[in-house]
Order: sequence, then structure tokens, then C-alpha cells
Amino acid sequence: MGRFPIAASTLTLALRILLITIMAGALWWGIGRVVRFRLPIPDPERARRIQAAFSLGRSLLRAVVLTVALLMILDLLGLNLGPLLAGAGILGVVVGLGAQSLIRDLLAGLIIVLEGPFGIGDLIRTAGVSGKVERITLRATYVRDVDGTLHVIPNSMLGVISNLSRDWARVIVDLPVPRGTRLEELQEALEQAARALREDPELKGEWLEPPMVAGIEAIGESAFIVRVEAKTRPADRWTAARRLRYHLLQALQTTPTTLPDR
Repeated sequence: MGRFPIAASTLTLALRILLITIMAGALWWGIGRVVRFRLPIPDPERARRIQAAFSLGRSLLRAVVLTVALLMILDLLGLNLGPLLAGAGILGVVVGLGAQSLIRDLLAGLIIVLEGPFGIGDLIRTAGVSGKVERITLRATYVRDVDGTLHVIPNSMLGVISNLSRDWARVIVDLPVPRGTRLEELQEALEQAARALREDPELKGEWLEPPMVAGIEAIGESAFIVRVEAKTRPADRWTAARRLRYHLLQALQTTPTTLPDR
């Protein structure tokens, strides 16, 4: 008969541990769902910064939930947490000496939230990688490049960060032109291409500064380089560059700019 109280207490203990595990799992899932909601913020830059802060906050809250659940389970198992925490403190010093990179990652993650050099959805160039920021945690930043590869970069290794999504972008196209080209007609052709580009429906006319011919950038033995510049929104830079090259080539092909042979 003495076995039944032991079995009952063991079952009760197992049920309590199961309940704590279920509650921790529900909180883990709930934190991920609640923190991911989108705020109706009209400023895209501010929205990306808030979303990055939410991402880091989600990681921090989940770490707290996991720690509290683990301590509660240890307490149910009858372990004296006082000596355990004291030993953990000593062990923490030892582990901390070997986990300095992890601590640097966590501190760098907090700095990202406070300073906001980039946010989720921004295009950045850092640590030899260029791509779109998909996720930010306390430990690492997740960047997906143009071919779909996902790069997980520790926050402490980000180094110099170039944000390609802030405010505006300048499109620069250097066009090589044969030296036997009439400059007046070339200038007219380039201005015609710039006008066509300003009216290009694919770009929806969203120019911050209209395309303009900057002039001759360099002179070589057989050709000189003409530079055309335009200021546009960061998200349109690559489309604008492709359409600019297209209109420039089209204008040069339809305009006789080459001097006749003598």
C-alpha cells in the first residue's frame, strides 16, 4: 500500500512539470505572435526600426520565459536553488571568459535597437554580404542576398554597415562612346534619353531628381566616357539603372552621332 502515495506524488509532480512546460510553450508561441503584429506607422524608416526592436524584444522575452520555467521545474524537483545559483555564479564567470563573443553579440544587438542603423526590410551591405534584412535577434542578424542565400551574421561581426535603403539613391551610368562622335548630336541624344526616362511608365515617374547628363568623365584612346546621373528612391535604383541603359542605347541607335570617314 505504501507504493500508492509515492506513485500519486510522482504523478502529481509529472503533471505539474507538464503544466509548466505547456504554459511556457504557450507563452513562447504567444510572444512570437503578438510581437510580430504591424503598427500603422506612415514613416517607413520608423516602422522598420520599431519592427527591429520588436524582433529583439521577442528574443529577450523568450529567454526570460525559458529561464523562469527551468527554475520552476528545478524547484519542483526539490533542488536547493541557493547553492545551485551560487555555483552557477562561479560557473558563469568561467563560462563568461569563454563566451565573450556571445556577450559582444548581445551588446551589439542592443546597440542596433538603440541607434537603429537599419531595420527589418532594409537593404544593407556589411561583413562582405549584401542583401535584405529578414530578422534581427539579440545574437545575430539574418540577411538574404539576391540569389536567395540566407546569411546569419553575429551582431558583433557586422562592422561597417552600409544602408542602401535610407532616404535616396543616386543612379550613375557611365556610357562609353567612340571618339569619332559628334558631341552636339550626342548631347541631344542623351537628353532625349533622359526625357524618355522621366516619362517611363515602369518607373511611375518617382524621381527625386530628374536624369541629367553630368558630362564627359574620362577620355581614352578609342572612346570617351559620358556620365548620366539620376536621383531616385532606394527601392527603384536597380530598375532605374536598367531603364536608363535601355533608353541611352535606344537614343544612340536612332541618332546618327558618328562622324563620317574622311
